[in-house]
Amino acid sequence: MRKVKWTDIVSQIKSRSSGEVSITCPSCSHERKKKNDRCMRVNLTKGLAFCHHCSAVSVKDESPLVTKISYKLPKQEWSNYTQMSNNIIKYFEGRGISQATLKALGVSEEKYYQPQDKSEVNNIVFNYFEGDTLVNKKFRSGAKHFTQLSNTKPIFYNINSVINSEDVYIVEGEFDVLSMHEAGFKNTISIPNGANDNDEFWINCEAYLKKVKKFYIATDNDEKGEMVADKIAQRLGRYRCERILFKNKDANGDLVSGGADMVRESVSLSKKYPSSGTFTVEDLYDDMIGFYENGMPETFAPKHPCFGNLKNIFSVMRGHLVVATGIPSHGKSNFVEWYVMNLVNDYKMKASFFSPEHHPMALHQTTFVEKFYGKNFFINNFDIPRVTKQEVKRYKDWANEKIYITSAENGDFPTWDWLFEKFKEQMFVFGVDVFVIDAFNKLQHANSRQNELSSIREVLTKLTLFAQINNVIIFLVAHPRKMTTNELGDYQIPTLYDVSGSADFRNQTHDGFSIYRHYRDKEIDGDNIYKNQVQFFVEKIKMKFQGEMTKSETFNYDLPSGRYYVGNERPTFVFDQEDEPMVVKPKNIEEAFDTNELPF
Repeated sequence: MRKVKWTDIVSQIKSRSSGEVSITCPSCSHERKKKNDRCMRVNLTKGLAFCHHCSAVSVKDESPLVTKISYKLPKQEWSNYTQMSNNIIKYFEGRGISQATLKALGVSEEKYYQPQDKSEVNNIVFNYFEGDTLVNKKFRSGAKHFTQLSNTKPIFYNINSVINSEDVYIVEGEFDVLSMHEAGFKNTISIPNGANDNDEFWINCEAYLKKVKKFYIATDNDEKGEMVADKIAQRLGRYRCERILFKNKDANGDLVSGGADMVRESVSLSKKYPSSGTFTVEDLYDDMIGFYENGMPETFAPKHPCFGNLKNIFSVMRGHLVVATGIPSHGKSNFVEWYVMNLVNDYKMKASFFSPEHHPMALHQTTFVEKFYGKNFFINNFDIPRVTKQEVKRYKDWANEKIYITSAENGDFPTWDWLFEKFKEQMFVFGVDVFVIDAFNKLQHANSRQNELSSIREVLTKLTLFAQINNVIIFLVAHPRKMTTNELGDYQIPTLYDVSGSADFRNQTHDGFSIYRHYRDKEIDGDNIYKNQVQFFVEKIKMKFQGEMTKSETFNYDLPSGRYYVGNERPTFVFDQEDEPMVVKPKNIEEAFDTNELPF
């Protein structure tokens, strides 16, 4: 892999310090017949350069891509180990990969200790470069055992190849990168851990990928490969992704089976992910057949029995905006948190909460800890002890890549435009697919001259489109106008039409519900409702298979943990446990509500 010093780049560029330019490559142009061909593209703003002829790279020392996290670098004694053993060369040739490709991507051979072999063995070495810096080494033994250096920087394999590329191919392993390179697709990268998706390598490579216009997701043609492909598309935005399905399991399978022509044929048959734009019936045909064979689109509702019949009367879908309303202190925010935490746990989702009312942020996290364990964070309650320090650590391990808090920094006042940009960033970097905004009135409108009705309509339109285009779920908590009371002092139950500011909260949202807490015993439609019970009212569902309009479910509320449940048995399951422990009944359910000011 060729490297170029940044000083050799700037020597050709005199007056500019930002933007993009093309120059002759200091590494290869002097060797070529077309010596004046400007084959190297330089991004002066980012401090990056890449040659589209010889794949040489250059990275400015003070490039903004340099991470602030401290990683351990391997010894920078790497050299192009082209003198690989005949056995290794023949092995790669048997996989359809030439020695020229091995040289281009810096593949080497080295003896290294393999834990599974319990000895030092000969290995193929995939060297991970960022610019001209070696950041990691991954070792593969003849027995197909893998190990790598510890505490190194996680990045995509072959990340240098995407510098200044408009199109990028993403595969599932180093062999597939080599195979795609062999077939002519040099701008190919691989996730570093097979069919696994985590935040860290996305964070470290965000600056390389954020300006790419088109991604071709070419992970393995199997169940795990499809799952990780879906997660990658969710991060990157489906509107700029296409899916490649190889005729065999992966790119190398195609290369071995049918050579470079088969790889190119598979790539040529890539299919779009659903996105905005114009579609023919042909574009939608596969999805139509999928509905015919598999039934209705997937809906989401908490699975635990403590939710009673709720899953049958109300569920949510990707691409939907969900509005929750309720009288202040009736529990709408707390219920949304409980509902979303269960979605995260049941469907392996990730959620981001923008809740300015819940500060400081660390205190807000304690409410999630309580829901996680079914125990209070601060005090013992009845026969249930408070959360321990060890349990806080256990929650951290579970929630660290599942629950995110969104907040403005440096004294900035958050606006809707700021929040939409933050959501885009969180989708890409962290793979967030559920967003909670609590509450609507906590964000400033960009155009202060707009009247309130127009501002609300514009924001709700953007929220619904954002959810649809990015295939995410948005929960929006919105306060109602001041409600009137009856002769007994009971407030009216607010509907979405009662949300303060506009009837568009009912008209534009896809789904919605109202939370109402009862302050006295009463009978409603023949059912007994007791003091401090909480009712969930279905206000709107976009699709009839999501539930039933006007239906409701009645919950008890557990004050110590912030959990809701149907019936007399409070749920005591822990989110990261598959086996639920024995259910514990409170000694006195009424005693749990010893105050009218519940901490919602």
